[in-house]
Amino acid sequence: MKISILTPTRNRAENLSRMVRSAVNTSSGSNDIQFLNYIDDDDPSIDFYKSEQNKLQFDDCVKFFNIISEHQSVSKSWNVLASEALARDCDILMMGNDDQVFKTQDWDLILIDEIKNFDHSLYCMWFDDKINAKNHCAFPIVPKEWFEILGYFTPGIFHFGYNDTWIFDVAKRAGITRFIPTVIVEHMHFTVNKSEFDETYSFNRNQLRGNLYDKDKIIYDETVNQRITDSEKLRRMLSKV
Repeated sequence: MKISILTPTRNRAENLSRMVRSAVNTSSGSNDIQFLNYIDDDDPSIDFYKSEQNKLQFDDCVKFFNIISEHQSVSKSWNVLASEALARDCDILMMGNDDQVFKTQDWDLILIDEIKNFDHSLYCMWFDDKINAKNHCAFPIVPKEWFEILGYFTPGIFHFGYNDTWIFDVAKRAGITRFIPTVIVEHMHFTVNKSEFDETYSFNRNQLRGNLYDKDKIIYDETVNQRITDSEKLRRMLSKV
């Protein structure tokens, strides 16, 4: 199966390389894995991304693509990456982040076994990020059919946050969620003292532009009917299987 890890990233070339290396080094080597990364065309470290990419050495089953385009919200960027992944015949869409580190050997085999043993062909799964665990699907994993049915990976309406929360809510309403506690992909987030509060964190939390999470919470609360509609689309598709 072909797994696509989709990662919008900004001014974090070394972190992105760390994430990619950890995912590759702990994978089984028996599945195709492609990394698709969205880089803003105004990113101050575009050249650094290119130099870091040149340092990465992969087997034939691993592909790496940087997509450099206009600065936009990650909610829209993730959809660009998902569209690219489907064009490259992916089977599985994984929400990636440049401050993740894969810790569990053969995570890809464990994931595929969970998918094969799941009750439905549609699913939303997630690994243990060592922050939210089973309580919240911080980095959703869905099949390509999710995009094909709903027309998106992420809804494209948020400034920054709530993309994972949206996917999780739609999936819960459709009854297709599963937590995979045996795989650890650690989220090295500043709020739990696993990283410094860098320029990228600051960029997305700039109080002069207003609190983006507060704005996105309003959008999230006002769009519950759309999530209900989308969950019903998934349920209808499941009933046909």
